[in-house]
Amino acid sequence: MKFNFLNNEKIDHREYQVNIAKKCFGNNSLVVIPTGLGKTIIAIIIAAHTLENSPPNSKVVVLAPTRPLINQHHENFLKFLNIPGEKFSILTGQIEPNKRTYEFIDNQVLFYTPQTLRNDIINNRYSLMNVCLVIFDEAHRAQGDYAYCQIADEYIEHNNDGLILGLTASPGSNKEKISVLCKNLHIPDSNIFLRTRDDKDVKEYIKPMKIWKVGVDMTDLMRIFLSAFKNMIQERLNYLNSLGFIDSNKEQLENIYKKDLIKLNSDLLQIINGDGSKTGAYKALSVNAQILRLFHMLSLVESQGLDSLLSYLKSMKNQSSKKNASKALISLANNYEINKIFNELRQYNELDELLLIHPKFNICKQIILKELKVNPDTRILIFSKLRDSVATITSKLKKNSLIRPKRFVGQATKSSQDKGLSQKKQIEILNDFKEGKYNVLISTNVAEEGLDIAECDLVIFYDVVASEIRLIQRKGRTARIREGKVFILYCRGTSEEIYLHISLNRLKKMHELLKNPKKIHEIIKQKNKNKHITISQNDNLDNYLSPIVNLSKNIPLFFGIRQFFSASGIKFQVSSNEYHVQIQNQIGIHIFKPRKLIQQNASNQFKDFIEKFKKNFKIIIIIAQFLDFTEIFKNEKKYVKRNLLKISQKYEIQIIPIDNKDELFLLLRGFFKKRI
Repeated sequence: MKFNFLNNEKIDHREYQVNIAKKCFGNNSLVVIPTGLGKTIIAIIIAAHTLENSPPNSKVVVLAPTRPLINQHHENFLKFLNIPGEKFSILTGQIEPNKRTYEFIDNQVLFYTPQTLRNDIINNRYSLMNVCLVIFDEAHRAQGDYAYCQIADEYIEHNNDGLILGLTASPGSNKEKISVLCKNLHIPDSNIFLRTRDDKDVKEYIKPMKIWKVGVDMTDLMRIFLSAFKNMIQERLNYLNSLGFIDSNKEQLENIYKKDLIKLNSDLLQIINGDGSKTGAYKALSVNAQILRLFHMLSLVESQGLDSLLSYLKSMKNQSSKKNASKALISLANNYEINKIFNELRQYNELDELLLIHPKFNICKQIILKELKVNPDTRILIFSKLRDSVATITSKLKKNSLIRPKRFVGQATKSSQDKGLSQKKQIEILNDFKEGKYNVLISTNVAEEGLDIAECDLVIFYDVVASEIRLIQRKGRTARIREGKVFILYCRGTSEEIYLHISLNRLKKMHELLKNPKKIHEIIKQKNKNKHITISQNDNLDNYLSPIVNLSKNIPLFFGIRQFFSASGIKFQVSSNEYHVQIQNQIGIHIFKPRKLIQQNASNQFKDFIEKFKKNFKIIIIIAQFLDFTEIFKNEKKYVKRNLLKISQKYEIQIIPIDNKDELFLLLRGFFKKRI
């Protein structure tokens, strides 16, 4: 496969990548493919093809959720596209808005964090009218109010021929999630292209991955403190029940979930801000806030350990002394039972800090040491959802000489003891990990998505995630180049065990769904309102005149002519034609801006154009498009249309003025035997 915009000598593509890319040509598409199988190469091939079939100087926009991932894409596109390096630009919030505007105008391949592009579009700094392709990496994020959704809407609204490509390894575990994702990115149901680890054409590139689930039991000390927190939570649930703010059927702790409490918080705020009775609402809001914090403490005991709980209680006490501390926080910080737990934890820590460590840590350390003894050059990645735990695990692992651990977190600084890592520092750490300066990386979810982390031989889940998407992202950090191992640690008899079952079941459902894409298509057909013109399933395309349609790559993208033919089921090809639309080499259609047409007529350029046009086609049509016409003086449009009428009479041709895209599509429909 050769394109002028593709560096064919450098790019090493696989057959399945080319096959998927070909299916995406000319259509909004979603590519779902396991991590490590080269989604970026597919995107680069599609970008090269799209640029080749778009007006000169059309732009490609690449979106990714993190700056390191943006840098990674920039490096790959720069390497494999035949476009001068000075035409590439990375645009993030760190660059001044005015400078971003100039960078966008001057360059051709642009790499954005989504919030940056959304802000620029909202503030009308520039338009996406000349963008021929937008690539949404980690496309599963296109949910709710995430920036991807608004960018896709704005792009489609202002650029009818612009294409969208979504890339993800994990679209979701049910049909509804995938349906919403496609709807938000304006992707038709027929354009979801899938691969799983079991597909024949990718199997040879998949390395074996072994997964172990390792359960541990709580210590007696953990059970004592866990019981105390459950009692405190139950007391407060009983109080909320007495006020009538929770269902009596849900009064018991085992029937209450965190999402119930978050919803209750929202309901209470509505009551307080409303006009009705507020009796008990303020007190209930404070008590509910206490329960949420107690739930977090309970979770720390189950999944992180008593040492993490002690750190949290210290932080809570410090926060409670500040002027802006909430009543709920102050109440818990001064609570007798909380203070008793805090003092006991401090005493146990002074006696022997090992008493507070979660049993998972010892298992984690054993797994690491066993792996390092077998292969001293191994690379190990540990995931933990909390930054405090990342710091604790890192400091404890440092005590063993075989282990060279490094903390890896996001950019936000939480406190003087919990400083964030700049983008530059993140990249430096990843390079050091690759070179072997560190052999164990302990990370929060910042390392889950897309980052070019050195091949990991082993991934350890220090805690469990209920999300199948995060499960896929985490385990996808291994088994790329060589065989990989995954250990999922959990605490038996706790919410961790429940979350493990949930995530594995969701993963199983997603794989079943991806193997049967018709199930996805069925629900998307019901929910996705396609904005483009479509043909009824009962219509027989043989009833249509089957024209050979040739489109010029120079047709401006915002007309939507390519999408019109694609959605109408009419095959077309794109080439560097002088005339915009050719049908069966009999009909020629060319589109002018009205002022330019009048100017060319005044200089006799138009006369030469028409004479040549008439020689090539039996029927010729000139379209004067007023879609973006803004009057310089009052009634200018009427004046221009009168002049166009005179020109059409002078040359005995049809000059058809159109004011909107529908008029253009109505005209195109007229050249087919049956109405589309």
